[in-house]
Amino acid sequence: MLRGSLVLIGVAALALAGCSSTGQSSDDQSTGSTDEIVTGGVAEVATGAEMPGFDPVKVRGVGAGTEKVVQVLDILMDYDEVSGEITPRLAESMVSDDGITWVMTLRDGVTFTDGEPLNAEAVLFNLERHIAPDSVSAAKASLAPVQRMEATGEYEVTFTLAQASGSFPLAFTWASPAGLIGSPKALADAEAFNIAPVGAGPFTVKSWTPDDELVLTRNVDYWDEGKPYLDGLVFRVLPDLQTRADELVSGTIDSALVPSIRWNAIGADPNVEIVPVEGIAQVIVPNASKGAGADERVRAAMAMALNGETTAQVLFGGTEYWDGDTTCLPWATGSPICVNGSVYEQDLDEASQLVADFVADGGDTTMTMTYHQGLVDQATYYQQQLTEIGLDVELDPVDVAAYFQAEATGDYDIFVGSGGYPYLFSRLYSGSALQWGRVAYPELDELLLHARDDLSLGERNEAWSGVVKFLHDNAVLQWPAPYTSGVGYSTSLHFGDTGDYKGSLIVYFDDAWLSS
Repeated sequence: MLRGSLVLIGVAALALAGCSSTGQSSDDQSTGSTDEIVTGGVAEVATGAEMPGFDPVKVRGVGAGTEKVVQVLDILMDYDEVSGEITPRLAESMVSDDGITWVMTLRDGVTFTDGEPLNAEAVLFNLERHIAPDSVSAAKASLAPVQRMEATGEYEVTFTLAQASGSFPLAFTWASPAGLIGSPKALADAEAFNIAPVGAGPFTVKSWTPDDELVLTRNVDYWDEGKPYLDGLVFRVLPDLQTRADELVSGTIDSALVPSIRWNAIGADPNVEIVPVEGIAQVIVPNASKGAGADERVRAAMAMALNGETTAQVLFGGTEYWDGDTTCLPWATGSPICVNGSVYEQDLDEASQLVADFVADGGDTTMTMTYHQGLVDQATYYQQQLTEIGLDVELDPVDVAAYFQAEATGDYDIFVGSGGYPYLFSRLYSGSALQWGRVAYPELDELLLHARDDLSLGERNEAWSGVVKFLHDNAVLQWPAPYTSGVGYSTSLHFGDTGDYKGSLIVYFDDAWLSS
């Protein structure tokens, strides 16, 4: 269980409409701040790695570009991890009577910064790029249920699905790059757009020096009148975890992902808040299509090699923020999706025997563990645990481009990453280009389709529980720990009139402001 963390509850209702969402906390997250909003100033945010660019078809997800691109392009819908609600941003509403025909109504009068209208034709142009035959977009699986999409009005797009889906609107939130809309005129030159994008978001790109910094400036014609409050926003690439943490404490940056091993020390600073994030967890994925990972005995042995309390001590510096309980990972503590008995208990003797049996049958225990170079502490710890049961694990640290390339191609023996709802479908479904493990399980695919498409939240939750049980019973993967970075932010950084930021991995800076 995580202390002081967010709670992820459910998925979409069949009717979604309302006012503009900030994507930040609602009343239950407010600190009760009554400070008057201050305009002006530039917020600085540290990130651990660079993104491939602004072209939505190249964006992989939060932490790999979405958090930057959304400041420039904005997004059609927003997903709130706390309430589970889907709320409008560029889209004004998205409704369905039967879960098959969905009607999206866009805000009237929104324009891109090149003066072109953000209308139904613009949205369709963007979506067609994601589903093109040669597309490797991360949105392709989310849009796969669409049989037909058409402009049924200047600001209305109607989607007809192959079968009813209660969670289809998730495809247009930060869960998928499909909701990121660029100017069709600018996207005619996709290579130029990737560097100098044209969107309808709260900021525009002033300059971008890859692997250094992205400088954004206020969009004075932003559709949400009066916003953004900031004059500008700077994203700095700081791969070194220690440097990131030190600059947060010193006040030279306002927000950063902080490694779990530093939470206790940094959280003691009165000018910094640390917010762990539930609903996402670290994942270890054996490639079940080749080598040792193709043997279920080896995969089960890997799951038996770890102990949550030991992991908490090694990777989190103790149990203050996480007590070592892996029962619900990657779901929020107390989620109805949690399944008792879905976690392997540590059993080094049994794990070692399974590996020995595999070797006796002629198996080769050599495996390469591929991971982002910022996860060296985690990978080294996992390597030590797996070596103890007889596996010969070699470490393969890679940069962010190679990391996502390995995930997309399945070029790994063991993949160390992170994930959670609502990304899980695209990482588990066999029809997805990003599928983990690289083996198709028809029973798992069937469960995933129910988890995505069933109309009632209860039915979808039940299907997700079935997914959790299947992953355990077939040793498909394991969730050894919560996400090992938390959001650290300065207490001078605020959002809207509800007080201090209380966290999400996706942050909309349109209503951010800095106190003196």
